[in-house]
Amino acid sequence: MTKMSNQHIRNNKGEKNMTQTLKEISQKLEQLKESNLQEIEKYQTELEAIEPTIEKARQDIIEAKKKVDAAAYDIAKRELWTATNTKELLEDKLDELQHQPLVTKEEYNKLVDEIKTVADTENDAIIKKVEDFFPEFEKLRERHIENYTLANKVLALLENFIGRNTEDYKYDDDGHLLSGRYSGLEYTPKRSVVYLLDSLVEHYERLVK
Repeated sequence: MTKMSNQHIRNNKGEKNMTQTLKEISQKLEQLKESNLQEIEKYQTELEAIEPTIEKARQDIIEAKKKVDAAAYDIAKRELWTATNTKELLEDKLDELQHQPLVTKEEYNKLVDEIKTVADTENDAIIKKVEDFFPEFEKLRERHIENYTLANKVLALLENFIGRNTEDYKYDDDGHLLSGRYSGLEYTPKRSVVYLLDSLVEHYERLVK
């Protein structure tokens, strides 16, 4: 069985290599997988190639029996024995290659820990980036709230004082009620970012606590 060599786990100094990226680990595991598949293909080819040899030996035995040729019979029997045992060895090897783990249990557990450690390191780096941008998110949220509040304050001034709540101003020149005028003037953003910004802030605070 092909096992992952220590070179995949340790660096040239024999020390545990904790600087690998997930991509590097993936590449090494893919190489191990490819090597295994190549070996499987090799032994499958050899296994297929042995069948004609077995069949020929069986036919030679039949012919030797017909001719009562002891020498030919002995040769055919030995060829059949060799080919049959070769087939058995190839089948055993294929079974091992197809079903046995490619790494030891110790190597497997080390890889699990290493993959999670590397992933955690990258995740922490991403969170740090979010932390760097977070103050700007809060500023944008406050800016959005101020813009929304001010727009409605100005609309209220326009409607209640400047426009004197004139009912006729709610309708167009053809007498049709203008959109959004029935209950009074109110600003509603066409593309509101408040839910996005609130969600970012909420999830960030939950994450860091």
